Amino acid sequence: MSSANVRRSLLVCCDLRSYGSADDQLQRELQELLVRSLDRAGASAGLDRTQWTRQAKGDEEWAVLPPHTPERVVVDDYVRALDAELSSVNQWRVPEAKVRMRVAMHHGMVMDGANGFPGKDSVLVSRLLNSKPAHQALEQVPSADLVLVLSEFLYDSLVEPGHTTLRAKSFRRVEVAEKTFTGHGWMWIPHGDVHGLDLSPGTPAPSVPPVPPAAAEPAPGSVNQSAVAHGGSTVVQAGRDATMPTQRADLIQNFERNDQRGSYFGPVTRARGNDPE
Repeated sequence: MSSANVRRSLLVCCDLRSYGSADDQLQRELQELLVRSLDRAGASAGLDRTQWTRQAKGDEEWAVLPPHTPERVVVDDYVRALDAELSSVNQWRVPEAKVRMRVAMHHGMVMDGANGFPGKDSVLVSRLLNSKPAHQALEQVPSADLVLVLSEFLYDSLVEPGHTTLRAKSFRRVEVAEKTFTGHGWMWIPHGDVHGLDLSPGTPAPSVPPVPPAAAEPAPGSVNQSAVAHGGSTVVQAGRDATMPTQRADLIQNFERNDQRGSYFGPVTRARGNDPE
């Protein structure tokens, strides 16, 4: 094998949460949002992602960056830009359709293979990405759009010495035991407390608090409504004695850009030819 085929590069991988449980149309939409979010974050951080060697895997991207890529920009600027981009994308999306991901990074030796990138460092970043602590973090912090896991090398050389705006004390050293690999990584959650996570084996915390059952079945014709407001939303909850009036036939509700997964509802307009006299 030619020595030109081997180089030391930054490895960046990401994988979406709950992609497999989505229907075909939502999977296609999530793929588009994934690529768009990664590209926009790269542009915001001043990175040219067209120079990255990327393996597309549906809900996952495995990338090898050019050797000259500054590590600090990727670990710091790119991650923060990606978090901001995901926050914007998910602002009006229902929980089941949000673009949430695990991100893993490592700097090591990489070589081209017949079907990917063989080598110990390639295996390491893949194990960090699929580690149980990373999965548990997204489950236990539903407000987090991403969780980052760095290799010990990147944490020790960049974060711990203070070369990034990511604070070392905001990271948590986690055990990684995937397949035949055993090691450690350093995990970080934007706007969350990684040290408050329960990473005990087999005891994942629920991502959403359970809703207590109603005291009794609602009476016929009544409404028992429950909703959660986010941001500047307004929630009106109807009591058990409230009834839903019959909608007038001359009114039409427009649901713009709503595919049963979004949450934008258009204005109410009148149907043509049915204006009351």
